[in-house]
Amino acid sequence: MPAPPASPWKTPDDRLKEREIKREAVLLAAARAFNERGFHNTALEDVAAALKVTKPTIYYYGESKEALLAACYRRALETLDEVTRRSEGEVADARTRLHVLIVAYGEAILSIYGRCLTRVPDNSLSPPLRKELRAIKRTVDDRIRGVLLDGARDGTLAPTDTKMTAFAIAGALNAAALWFEEAGPSSPREISEHYADLFVAALKPA
Repeated sequence: MPAPPASPWKTPDDRLKEREIKREAVLLAAARAFNERGFHNTALEDVAAALKVTKPTIYYYGESKEALLAACYRRALETLDEVTRRSEGEVADARTRLHVLIVAYGEAILSIYGRCLTRVPDNSLSPPLRKELRAIKRTVDDRIRGVLLDGARDGTLAPTDTKMTAFAIAGALNAAALWFEEAGPSSPREISEHYADLFVAALKPA
């Protein structure tokens, strides 16, 4: 007996997966446009044109330009949150953990979503969204400070003003996201390794 013909209709799981793929494409196109043109100089028509779709299609995956920016911010900050959280569970000494953390932070901030954090001021977002996203930033900063403090305690890093040093580390990496070019001579990994080597060497105990 011949097998019944396959159904031409997609399952709910297939439809959900397809929607997520399309939403990711919209977010990537939006992030690229924000990074290249700036938030205020980017229109939803620009995102639609990049994907060769209509403007209503973009609205289906993001209710507004601000919603797309917020989603890009969330992707970046969730990645930063994840990679810096790993340093808390590391059994290595703080010096090694700091190197790993800086490299991970650097690669995250130099990603297409990460660059949105530095190239697009968060005052483009509504106050509730700014509050939510800045809370994640503070958590990331606290983790950097924690590694610096652990290093002073275990003797693998020189004692330092953890607040100022954490700001210096994040500030240097955030600034790199301003001049980084995907077609440039150095990859995100190479740049991040360079910064990690610099800061770890600078914090070597006397």
